[in-house]
Amino acid sequence: MRDNAWFENQSRHFRREHAAWLTSFVFAAALLVQQAVVAGQQDEGATLPFTTTDQVVIRKDGALRTRTVSGVIEDMSGESIILRRTGNVVDVFRLREVVSVRFQKSAEFDEGLRKLRERDWNAARTALKFAEKQEPRQWVVREIQAALSQAQRALGQFEESLETIEKILKVDPESRHVVELPLVWDERLPKIQRIQLGVADLQSASIARQLTAASALLQDPANQDECIAVLQKLRKSTQGTLQRLAESQFWRMRLLHPEELRESEISSWRQQVRFFDRRTRSGPEFIIGRALLAIHDYDNAATSLLWMPLLEPLDPATTASSLTDAIMALDLSGRTAEAAQLRIEFLQTPRPAQK
Repeated sequence: MRDNAWFENQSRHFRREHAAWLTSFVFAAALLVQQAVVAGQQDEGATLPFTTTDQVVIRKDGALRTRTVSGVIEDMSGESIILRRTGNVVDVFRLREVVSVRFQKSAEFDEGLRKLRERDWNAARTALKFAEKQEPRQWVVREIQAALSQAQRALGQFEESLETIEKILKVDPESRHVVELPLVWDERLPKIQRIQLGVADLQSASIARQLTAASALLQDPANQDECIAVLQKLRKSTQGTLQRLAESQFWRMRLLHPEELRESEISSWRQQVRFFDRRTRSGPEFIIGRALLAIHDYDNAATSLLWMPLLEPLDPATTASSLTDAIMALDLSGRTAEAAQLRIEFLQTPRPAQK
């Protein structure tokens, strides 16, 4: 929910100066950014009273300073947060204005988030499942479920991850948490490392399942026309995060025929993702990076491909694939020192979970 100024500044510098930068520092900085986002959503206390004082930190469009508003969060759904302040005053904030949200969590929720950061996926799943059962606030239940879906996806439990997001969408159809769907962003991965769905899922009553199935079957020539039809329907009939994901999956189809890619269309994609929130941007940046590789724009390819591993990791296998492609892009651009340093970091990264 924070703006992308930090990464945009890094990206402009990366492209303009073509100077060496310390990869280890970037990894450390990215980790701090990621932890800050999570920490910004936590209170220090682990004891959970039914009502508490919550805080929403906002920054209006174009403003330099943030403003902190305290009260009780009554709901966080769609693109907004509803906060009730002293004196029975109700504020509705747009999520794009929100820098961070602070509220008290149960000990189990805190533990689950901590285990996610440590990549202890099994422990995270166990803690978050317990937290989900104990939480009385429905909007917090959805936050727990979104974190649970991340753990399930990391464990390769793709169907369970999809089902968890479907639970969220039943009560919050425009939830930003649709971004946690286990979509296929890289058809090159082994089947065990990506969700397997059938043609029948393209006609599911669940639009989340339709989108996920289209992503899973898009590379199959026998089902490609039907997948394209589903993606076209979703990008026209939905809005918000789900629409953006459907749109960028449609871009992915173009990677199946890289010889037909044009610089102008990739430039259009790059303009569009600037308006995506940071987490939604992760998969689309991967697609853009692969497309830039295909047209031999290696420096810009590396910038896009580093978005996922440095700022917003998705499932471990896809994140590792994005990092591998980034290393290739750096090598091809002549940035061999940076590529070598990234290889060292890559070798030290835990490998994708297997079923």
